[in-house]
Amino acid sequence: MATAANKTNCRQKIVESYTSLVKGISTARFDEFKEFFANEKDLELAVKEFRNGLQEALLSKVNRLWDESDIDANIEVLEKIKTKAAGTTTKMWRPTGKSANEQVRPLVVNKLKMSLKFYRYQLGFQKERTEELIYNIENMRAKYQEIHTQRKHLLQQMTNEQKMFDSIRAHQKELDHKVNVDLQI
Repeated sequence: MATAANKTNCRQKIVESYTSLVKGISTARFDEFKEFFANEKDLELAVKEFRNGLQEALLSKVNRLWDESDIDANIEVLEKIKTKAAGTTTKMWRPTGKSANEQVRPLVVNKLKMSLKFYRYQLGFQKERTEELIYNIENMRAKYQEIHTQRKHLLQQMTNEQKMFDSIRAHQKELDHKVNVDLQI
């Protein structure tokens, strides 16, 4: 079980890491701003203020995160796991002891189920769309057949009227011829 000293030790290590990170920021990084300062001391003072501000901001965020995330409890859990595994000398990269295929099988099954669901949905959509198209095609065929039949009847009617017109014209020519013959006598 983690002791209070161990918890404080972890927190202290994090604080020290951030402090060393901030102290590692050199004055040379601010050389491009030298022209804005009267002398080197002013630049160094500004860099020192920047470091202090950055360190305070980082540490306040670390402290807030530490308190809000219940890191102490997480450290206790990790310590328990460490003590539990202390007697084990072999490294287990797969703690379940299952083969890789056995471990990923549920993921593969879920992926296949999702694929199957998608394909069923797609099949239903295609079937519905095909039925709509078949209905539309049948309607268009019926209309085409109706138009074709109507055209056939109209062509037959035109042919009949043309024959009747030709017979009337022939009869008219015959009558004209008789009238002309009668007038010549």
